[in-house]
Amino acid sequence: MKILMMMLFASQAYADCTTQVGQNETTKTTVITTDVPSHLKGATIIVRLANGKETTAPAELFKVVPRKRQEIVLEKTQTVNTVCENEAAQRRNRISVLGGRGPVGGLDISRSGDTVSVQNKVGAIGGLQYQYKLTDRFNVGVQAQTSKTALISGGVDF
Repeated sequence: MKILMMMLFASQAYADCTTQVGQNETTKTTVITTDVPSHLKGATIIVRLANGKETTAPAELFKVVPRKRQEIVLEKTQTVNTVCENEAAQRRNRISVLGGRGPVGGLDISRSGDTVSVQNKVGAIGGLQYQYKLTDRFNVGVQAQTSKTALISGGVDF
């Protein structure tokens, strides 16, 4: 009777995540509408330049505001995308090294009178196994051992 082999090495699937950071800039113009105060209706705004020239504008069309007030706004938005790829879907091949104890030779048959004695030698054996993942759950494989044994396998991942 053959003894089942113990697997020494096996591949392991894990998830690999990467983070992608993107940045978008948009320029917004905000229009601030205010009614003309009643005391400025019909008034004129006069601007005297450094060279002495004067320009005028009607108060209904223009207004004087503090310099700290701004109308153009630059917005920056940042998007963070985390993408995880399962390496098990990409890794389809698996190789395993086997080791254990089992039959290492042929049978020794001895007869004495009415008795037949059958013995076999038991010792350390090794092997190599290759598996291919067919789908996310099913795989097939082949295995060879030093005890002159060859096996075909099928498996289900769970």
